[in-house]
Amino acid sequence: MRNILNINSDWILSTEKTPDGKAVHKRILPLNKEDEYCYYLELLGAAPSMEVFVNQEKIGDHTGSYTLYRVDVTDQIVNGDNELDIVCDSEVPCLDASLIVVGKHHFSLDHFGDAGLTVIPEEISTSSASIRITAHAKNLPKDAMISYTVLTTTGTMLANKSVPASAPEYICHLTNPCLWNGKTSPKLYVVVAGLIVNGATEDQIVLPFGLRNLSMESNGSVIVNGLCVPENDLIRTLESDPFVYDDMDEDGSFACVELKELCDIAADEEDCRNLLTEYVLQNAYHPSILCWKLPEDHADFAALLRELDSTRPVLF
Repeated sequence: MRNILNINSDWILSTEKTPDGKAVHKRILPLNKEDEYCYYLELLGAAPSMEVFVNQEKIGDHTGSYTLYRVDVTDQIVNGDNELDIVCDSEVPCLDASLIVVGKHHFSLDHFGDAGLTVIPEEISTSSASIRITAHAKNLPKDAMISYTVLTTTGTMLANKSVPASAPEYICHLTNPCLWNGKTSPKLYVVVAGLIVNGATEDQIVLPFGLRNLSMESNGSVIVNGLCVPENDLIRTLESDPFVYDDMDEDGSFACVELKELCDIAADEEDCRNLLTEYVLQNAYHPSILCWKLPEDHADFAALLRELDSTRPVLF
């Protein structure tokens, strides 16, 4: 099973900046490294761009607004003290950082920084709901299985099923679902995915999600569960740290996510496609996000967003 170590504290902001004026955050991380595990460094909303060094070796860089960045550090860390250096354009002294320790068989931690689990609500009504759930994993034994359990937030089990890891998709059907209905009823569910190898659960993911019927009228009005969302209730947000949408999910707020910054910082069109893919896959499970907004009418980017997330309208 995975172990997530919070390493937010003990970062020191260096008094010296890089030649291009970026801040350097440093800390020493003592570890009892074990060969049967993999180690990933995760940085959440640290800065629009950053470089990561472990024991003075650059192991990765990331440009993607405030999206989550995760990198495999298994080969770079040592048993004992490890020097971590984060170079970024933010001088906030506390970084939201974690070290994820997982077994050799685990759900993907390299899939565009997402949770390793995709949850897509489909055909939602007050009488029934279909949810397409897919876990991402690789390099697994042929007999590996994935178990899915759908729960209420109070722990009542609503559905469960095990499928071969080689065919990981599960279509879950619920009757009389409680819909996520904004501030009136911000109802959430939870899906738990377990990776089973040789009869033992080796990894587990827990992901909240909400069910709501979403559409858009020809005049641009957004309709949630048959009711029009007043324009004043639709909060326009730039790309944000995921905890912002966690709060909006629980609070029942409505968000229209403007993707302008991702398009502005991209080096080229392919880079922009990668950044958009990363952002959408990391945040698509949030019911509070009602639509994606591009800064201009770009047919290729709009098609990409609809391919990644067929449940939300794309605005310009």
